[in-house]
Amino acid sequence: MGLLALLSQPLVFLVAFAASAFGLVVHNLVQAWVADRFGDSLPRRMGFLTLDAKVHLDPLGLLFLALLGFGWPKSVPFRLNGRKGLIAALSGPVGFLLAAFVYLVIAALLPGGLGLEPIAHGLRVAAGVMVVEATVFLFPVPPLDGARAVYAAGSYEARRFMDRLASYGPIGFIVIFLVLSYTGVLGAVQAGLMGFLQTLLRLVGLY
Repeated sequence: MGLLALLSQPLVFLVAFAASAFGLVVHNLVQAWVADRFGDSLPRRMGFLTLDAKVHLDPLGLLFLALLGFGWPKSVPFRLNGRKGLIAALSGPVGFLLAAFVYLVIAALLPGGLGLEPIAHGLRVAAGVMVVEATVFLFPVPPLDGARAVYAAGSYEARRFMDRLASYGPIGFIVIFLVLSYTGVLGAVQAGLMGFLQTLLRLVGLY
């Protein structure tokens, strides 16, 4: 279940967990950098442009990362609206995909026959986790990045709908994603994102 299924391979587990946790930091760094570039200094002032794990990582999110293979970082605060807010919000999932791509590249470049396969395997697992993170965070369900994009650039009616979804709390969040998973929507988006990364790897001759 989650990354705990890898405990029989301690090095694979440690690499997968550490890389996945760092991927949560990358999500925040990318989002904070984009917001900062657009003139919102709040993320910088709150320390989100640093590598300080205490700023970025949520202990409960890390626990769920280990248990379920899906976690979350602390939310990056920004006050952008319109197109800039939309781009800042969606840059978060892009950060996950960037981390996944880098992990896959490193795994492909590690030389064989030197006992490095557990590290490569852990990085590939972490890349898969990052694709799951990007998939989930793209959906317009509060408090995910997709919902932040709607709040930043959506119509009044769309923002009201986000408020109604948010009012159901964690139960509503779980029900929505159970439905998305059961209907295959979540898997289709995940497969599409992984296919995109594999295409990039083919373009650089690593797949």
